[in-house]
Formats: sequence, structure tokens, C-alpha cells
Amino acid sequence: MPAPSRSPLDRQLGMHYYATEVDGVGGVLRERADDFRVYEVALGNVVCAPGCSRQLGGGGGSYVWFLLEKRDVDTVTALRAIARQMGISHKKFSAAGLKDARAVTFQLVSVEGVDPSAVPRAVGRKIRIHDVFTMPFKLAAGMLWGNVFEITVRRLSVSLSEAERRLRGILEQLGREGAPNYYGYQRFGTIRPLTHVVGKLVLQGRFEEAVRELLTRVFPHESERAKEARRYLASTWDVAGALKLFPTRLHHERMILHYLSKHPNDYSGAIRTLPLAIRRLFVEAYQAYLFNLALSKRIEMGLPLSTPVEGDLVMLGGNERAIVRARSSNIDKLRELVERGAAEVVGNVFGYASVLSEGLPGLAEGEALREEGVSLDVFRAKVMPELASRGTVRPLSLKPSQLEWRLLDEGGPCVTLRFALRRGSYATVLLREIVKPEDPAAQGF
Repeated sequence: MPAPSRSPLDRQLGMHYYATEVDGVGGVLRERADDFRVYEVALGNVVCAPGCSRQLGGGGGSYVWFLLEKRDVDTVTALRAIARQMGISHKKFSAAGLKDARAVTFQLVSVEGVDPSAVPRAVGRKIRIHDVFTMPFKLAAGMLWGNVFEITVRRLSVSLSEAERRLRGILEQLGREGAPNYYGYQRFGTIRPLTHVVGKLVLQGRFEEAVRELLTRVFPHESERAKEARRYLASTWDVAGALKLFPTRLHHERMILHYLSKHPNDYSGAIRTLPLAIRRLFVEAYQAYLFNLALSKRIEMGLPLSTPVEGDLVMLGGNERAIVRARSSNIDKLRELVERGAAEVVGNVFGYASVLSEGLPGLAEGEALREEGVSLDVFRAKVMPELASRGTVRPLSLKPSQLEWRLLDEGGPCVTLRFALRRGSYATVLLREIVKPEDPAAQGF
């Protein structure tokens, strides 16, 4: 039997199981600023650390590239701050992805039509810029392979000797089929894990429920001021009064409240007042939840993560357009390709054009949809068509590369890990197998 998660939050997000049966080492993440470091990895296996421009090239051109180092701030906020200092629009910047705010991260950024000397070397205490150079093209997501993580887990719940025994057991089990490639906590919000709930309601056209969920649902790790504002609104639905209470940092809630103060009961309009990118995030979060749920159903059935079985969808060469269905006639060849790293088993990130797996894998996907009471047609988003999604696929197994770890005593037992993950996989999903947190939010996930 698969090992069930011990965290209520995991179950809310569809992550019902672990791949490993060995007890975790416990502990907390991000206790210190440098405990969670992330470096982008460019194609060609170039780790984007200071000095990386010597490997990346810099052959001249109209695009200025630089390496952004940020600390405890999100990518969008960092780029807005740099843009203000340069006197340009933040929309001129291109980045390949959004990096975790609660970390020290290094990522490439490009901008067109500026003088390299105009790029500042620092903005405040949290933002530094390294390796300013020019390129003939702008940065795009496909130019990155993934990320390297350097993470310290502190305050382990067991002794160093017991932690070593557990770690060896966990990593040995992960070496067989990998960890479930769940969408991690950040995809849903660790403090307020409801983006997927809002996404489902929006897709179904239940806009008033979506607004009330977003504005009034209270979670334990929120600030007391935010809790008070949400409770006041829930009990009175005094939109104007609530607008005075909601903290200014809750930008999206305040946008909705401001709209409703002028357009009472226009809940679809209130949702539409949010930027399109934010509304799409809600839908994508619901797709992520359904993927997690279907993957949990697969694990419950005892199906492998990285070895194809009949009915599986198998992606060849990392190309989402090269999907082959596993059948008795080709399964031996597909397993050989997977073993060589030339193919991998994938599952549906559901959309209106998704083609479901067959056999037992298809049964797992179908059960997830039935449990949620939705069909693929819901992703046509007929009531808000700009949010429609065709769907995509995602590998079922997460396997880190270049994994190194060591145990040490720094005022208590802790473990440092260094590993690489391809783009789209979550370090916290791997760390979840090692720590097995009971309260992910409180433990820094």
C-alpha cells in the first residue's frame, strides 16, 4: 500500500500519498535567508551564478541580458523596482519564470533598447544585478533547462544517525520510480491554498461564490489584520467598510472590493477587474489540482510512476507533440526508451482538448474528473472564454539529478541538499518526501 500523507493541506491539494514509506526526518525550511537558494540552469547546462556570462556568450546585439539576484522578494516586484530606478516600464523586461519570494534566487532577465551602463548594480538591500551583457535575441522560457537548488533543512526531529538512516532509505526508494511529480504548494498558495477552488468556481460561472471564497475565507497562517477584515466582510457584506479594513498589500482583494463598491452584485465584472494573468492562474491552479488528484488515484491503484503500463501516454524526447499511447504491441520498446531517458510517462493537465489515457491509467484520470463533478468541457470556460484552456501533459515522475547531501550540527541536527530539477518541477515536492511535514506552512514549505 502507498504511504498516505500525514498533512491535511496535502490532501486539500490532491497530494494524497508519498512515494516513499520511510519516515521523514522532520525539520523546517527557510529558517535563515540563505537556507533556500535557487539558480537557473540554461541550456548547455550552464548554472546561472555570478560569472555565467563567460559561458553564455554575449555576442553583441540590441538585447541587454543580466543576472538578477533577489532575496526575499518576488520576481515581479524586483523587476518593477529595477524599472523604476531605470525610468522604464517593467513590461520591457523578459524573464523565463517567476522565482520563489522566500529564497535567494538567481535568474536571467533581458531587456531591449537600453544602454548596458543604465542597468543598476543594486536596488535597495534585496536586489543585486550581476553579469550585464548583450545578446542578439531576448530571453524565452524554452532557453532554460531547469534549476539547481541548495537547501538547508534545520531542526530535524531525529538524531543525526537516525536522520542518515532515514535519508538513505528515502533516497534509495526514490531511485526506483522517483517521486510523484505533483504540483507543489506554491502553485496553490501555502498561506491561503484556495486558488484552485476559485478557479473551479470561475470555470463553472459561479462568480459570487468565487468572490466570497476569495474575500472572506480565513486561513490560520494569515495576519490577524487580514483575518479581522475577512470576518467583518463575511458577517456584514459591508463592501465600503471592508475596503477600509483590508491591508493595502492585499491588492487583488482590494481591486474586487473597489469594483463592487461601485457595481454591487456584478460579481463576474468583479472577477474580470483582476488582470488576465491572475485569472488564468486560478484556472491553472484547478488544472494542477486535478492533475495531483489523478496522480494520487494512480498511486492508490499501485501503478508505477515512470514505467509505462498499457493505456499510458508516453512523451518522446520531451516533445509534447510526440505522444504515443502504450499498447501491448509497443510497450517493450517504450519501456526501453524510458529506461534510456529518451521518453517518459505523462499524465493529462486537463483541458477541453485532452485525450485521456486508457486502461487503468485512464480509469484514474476519469475517477478524478468524476469525483470533482466536472467534464473536460468545463475548460471551454464559456462564461469567460478568455480563460479557455486546451490542456497539456506533464511527466508523472520527479527525479532529481546531481543530488548531494550532508548532515551537520549547527545548533541542532540539520541536512543540506544540492540537486537539479528540470523546469516545471517543484523542489518542495522532493523535500516533502524527505521531511514528511505535518504542517507545511509552519515548516516553511
